[in-house]
Amino acid sequence: MLERTAASLESCSLQRLLSRSGRSPRQRCRQLHTGFWQHGASAFEIASLWPLPIRPAVDPPSAADPPSRPLQSGLVASAFLLDFLYPSGTRALLCRLNPMLWRPRDGGSSGPTARKRCFTSSRVAAEPYTPKPLRDDVGKAGEQGEGEGSTVQADVSTDSSALADLLSRPDEGRHLDVWDLYRSLDASQQASLRRPVALYLSSSDGIVEVGRASSLFHQIPIESWDDETQTAAVLTMMRSNNADIAINWFKTGLEKLGLTGGLEYVVANAIANQQWPALLNVWSDYSAVHGAGDTAAATTESRLLHLGKIPDLGKLYLSFERYIEQEGSGPVRAMNLYSNSKRNLRTLRWKMAEECLKQDCDPKIAAVIMDLWNDQKLCEQYMLCMLDQRARGLEPRGGLAILSNLYKRYRTSHKVKPPVSLLRGMLQLHCPVNLAGMELIYRDWHRAWGDLDQWAYEKYLRFYSHTGDAATVRYLWARYVARYPDVLKDPSAFRSTMTVYAHTGDAVRAEQELRGMMNKYGVMPDIEIWNTLLKCHSRTGDDASALQCLEEIRRIASPNSSTYAHLMAMAAKRGDLRSVLGYFDQAQSENVVLSPAMALALVSAYCHNDRLVAAEKICREVSGRKSAGTAAWNQLLFANGAQGNLDKFYDLLQAMKTFGLDWDHKTYQALLQALVKVNQIHTAFHLLRSAYHDNLFPVGTDHFEVVLAGVVRSGETDLLPGILSLMRQGNLPVTFNAQVTLLEVAAKNAPTSERTRNMARELIELLRSLIPPANSTHSHEGLRHGTPPPHVVGDRVKLKTQTQAIDRAVMVLMKLRQYRIAEELVSVYAELFPEYKGGLFPPKVAGALMLGCLQDDKVSKTIAMWHQTLETAVARYKHPSDGAVFPVHWYELCRPMNVVTKAYKQVEDGPGLVKCVERVVSADFKLTRSNWNLIVRCLSEMGQWESAMDWCEKMLMPDWRGWNTHAGNGRERRSMRNSRLLKASSNTVFTLQKEWLNMRKLAAWSGEVSQKLKVVEQDHPRLFHGFITNHFKYLPAAWVVRESTSMNQAIREMLRPMSFKELRAISKALVYQLRIAPTKRMIRSVMSPFHKATGIHHEMVLTKAFTYQELKLLEVELRNRMRDMAQPGPRRGDPAYDQGPAFGPKPEAGGPPTGPAFGPKPDADGSPPEPGEDEDEDEP
Repeated sequence: MLERTAASLESCSLQRLLSRSGRSPRQRCRQLHTGFWQHGASAFEIASLWPLPIRPAVDPPSAADPPSRPLQSGLVASAFLLDFLYPSGTRALLCRLNPMLWRPRDGGSSGPTARKRCFTSSRVAAEPYTPKPLRDDVGKAGEQGEGEGSTVQADVSTDSSALADLLSRPDEGRHLDVWDLYRSLDASQQASLRRPVALYLSSSDGIVEVGRASSLFHQIPIESWDDETQTAAVLTMMRSNNADIAINWFKTGLEKLGLTGGLEYVVANAIANQQWPALLNVWSDYSAVHGAGDTAAATTESRLLHLGKIPDLGKLYLSFERYIEQEGSGPVRAMNLYSNSKRNLRTLRWKMAEECLKQDCDPKIAAVIMDLWNDQKLCEQYMLCMLDQRARGLEPRGGLAILSNLYKRYRTSHKVKPPVSLLRGMLQLHCPVNLAGMELIYRDWHRAWGDLDQWAYEKYLRFYSHTGDAATVRYLWARYVARYPDVLKDPSAFRSTMTVYAHTGDAVRAEQELRGMMNKYGVMPDIEIWNTLLKCHSRTGDDASALQCLEEIRRIASPNSSTYAHLMAMAAKRGDLRSVLGYFDQAQSENVVLSPAMALALVSAYCHNDRLVAAEKICREVSGRKSAGTAAWNQLLFANGAQGNLDKFYDLLQAMKTFGLDWDHKTYQALLQALVKVNQIHTAFHLLRSAYHDNLFPVGTDHFEVVLAGVVRSGETDLLPGILSLMRQGNLPVTFNAQVTLLEVAAKNAPTSERTRNMARELIELLRSLIPPANSTHSHEGLRHGTPPPHVVGDRVKLKTQTQAIDRAVMVLMKLRQYRIAEELVSVYAELFPEYKGGLFPPKVAGALMLGCLQDDKVSKTIAMWHQTLETAVARYKHPSDGAVFPVHWYELCRPMNVVTKAYKQVEDGPGLVKCVERVVSADFKLTRSNWNLIVRCLSEMGQWESAMDWCEKMLMPDWRGWNTHAGNGRERRSMRNSRLLKASSNTVFTLQKEWLNMRKLAAWSGEVSQKLKVVEQDHPRLFHGFITNHFKYLPAAWVVRESTSMNQAIREMLRPMSFKELRAISKALVYQLRIAPTKRMIRSVMSPFHKATGIHHEMVLTKAFTYQELKLLEVELRNRMRDMAQPGPRRGDPAYDQGPAFGPKPEAGGPPTGPAFGPKPDADGSPPEPGEDEDEDEP
């Protein structure tokens, strides 16, 4: 009934049931969209399924007749329009009734629920209708007798041929058609085709096909099986969750016929379900039948290839090994009794281990597996597999850190000969971070293959040239061109010999190499050679020579990305953002492609100018274009970590992962520095320890230096033994920077011990070892047999990084009064960097030397050294065009400024310190928070109170957060670890407040002082707000009135010029004083901010605290004054209205008076919280 109704609706015949109206049927009947019916349309009429009247046969159309137009599936009713109402068993019946029905070709469905509806729009669109001749199974009732018998026989023969044709094309997956044709055959034909049909159906994992194949396999006698049949039968039963039947079939075939088909599926099922007894039982039976001979071993190998498809095979394999180790009896013992079964068990374990390593299992599991087998071939296969994953970008570099340890174990065997592919992969992995690993590859390459190949020579030459090891580069280059003389015809062969001088900063030698290439070898330099010369001039900071080289490049060719990258890097290392953007605009105008090196220069310039938001935008934009590398992000990470912005740091790390950028050793170094900056020392130590034990990333001496410095600065010296133990385990030497840190700990704990003096002397040897030999040459005899050349770092940037603790070293030596060692250390440092000879040391070293002079009370010499340091810094760090200091050198004078401030304080030279500060600020240098707080306190104590107030108001008070210094969340506290964030400390404001209180007393007697005080308070509103919002017990005699016959009149005169904000402060203090009064007759003077002047003695104003009655008078007058100021309308002649509040908005007319514009909230009793004291911050 439902189908008949649907057919009527679809053909728009429902109108016959309705009464006619005046409109035409086309107007009355609404045509439904074809797409609506295509959701369940098929290509046949329901009427074709109903019994038809007997009619004469119609001759089929000839080939010449045009084909009839197929029915439109969108407008024809489908027998399966409501197919979801039919039972599953009726589907095959309907398909046999009408061969035109679409038959699903995909046999990959996993169950009934996964089967798609047959007649959907997707089916119709995917398979257009193609008419087939109908087989009339229900009509032709008049044709009887012999005609019927011949027709049936012809149909059966046709089905048999069609079935054979489908079985010959197993890739089409027409399982339903195969089954339908198979069911249409008679019993004899089904018996002959049962095996191929079962094999055909077993290739599908659909639940219907699996069930049909299972029924067919049950009908096939096992005696007629072969390996192919048994494999298909076992797989079919495994898919139908009948593992027991599958194992029985396998054992029966193995026992009766010696068949091994399906072994891989039985073994894989047992492993996946950790059924170790069943696995050993099956394997034991298999070994008893096929356990001897090379053919059996080869068969076993081929049967176990399926193991690689088991997920998490590594963990399963280790579980299997533990089971074998724990089970000393049973199947394990039985298999170990015979050599054949024992060998087959070993084959099973070996194949499982091999497939585990091919699965790219976890490096920790791989290490355990290789330790278990101790097989060089297995280790080699795993390393090659992981290196191949790295080459294809499927494995991060940090995840391969364990390969270094694996290779060390792999090479211990003298019989092993590493293939070239493995040597190349390990060299690529170690370069340029792991020098020890590179030297191992150098030895093994010579031992296995006699000498390096061309690729290896170029790789080592590139590494040593970038480290500035000129002697090693000359030695390797001579061997390189001797073995491959044809490379002398190419300019790229001379690139390494010029690059090494670019990194050592020797422009003269670089130009000599350029002339030698042209004159001696007759090779004209290409643009890359000129770019290398440009790099040499840019790294030495010679702008004129660099621009001249640029003009030479323009003469012979167009500048490329490398050209502009060197120019931008030259300006970026000084923070010259304007020049960087200028070079970048030139590159864009010339259509030069943005390279990662250019992006790094842009990000570095913005970071040096403290424009981190813009730098982050650049990183994200160029990373989206695949033009930024990890180096640019690392620069941004270092900048955010230096400011203590840990939350933003973590966001940037996640952004790197989003853009597909791997974290390298510099990324982790930036993370350690960020953690140390915010005093999370234990977190940094745990990260370092986990990285070493778990091979998270290649751990180097620079990572240990960061954590060591943080441990000493925070006082967490109990972590030092653990850090030093890790360094010894990793065979990492104690560097110069690490030795300085250890010396600081020794100087603090045992300054006079012999051990401390010996550590001080060791600093000189460590620093001297960094000096590159002048004209060192390597002995060819000692290096001929694969001994790597001794490595000496000559790169200036790396040398400055390795000696960045030189100022701390000199300072600790000065504190220990080891002047001779300090002088020798400075001399060696000048020898390492010749530009510092003649006493022109960098400011941080000069500041350490100034501290030594100040300790010996040589104040004049200290000040003289300061002037020399200042003039040198101005000449060295100022831009030649506009005279501004390069941003990267803004804070160079911070350390010597602290020393010279103490020197001026020692001689009480306030005006000299004022001139010194003005000179530094006018020269465009910047100072840190600790510098300004020290300067303001010293100026205030030396009588330069007004200058101290000016500097404090301008520099320190804009970001002052009030007296409650301990308020704020963790993010704010971490941000205060940034010493460049200026904020006045409580001690600084206290120092200025002390002088302000003295002036308050004098103002009661002197009109000139009173007027001066009024001007000071108006010019420094933030400081004045801080003074009056301090806790009351720290405001003795803050408000003083003259002694008069009329106390009320004196109080009114005191209150009249005050702002509403100050009146509110007086109100709070008055409430507190009235509450804490011990009696109504006596008030303690030291705790009272309200005093009256009683006289002058030796130019000092004598005051007396208000009595209780006087405080009550003040309360009345204060209430009247605040009520008058709160009333609407201006008060002409009232100075409080002309002046307004000292700081903050005026009270709104007609409304309540406004409170303080900023500052701490009062406690529950109306009093502000107790003041705190800020800690001095570290220098940048």
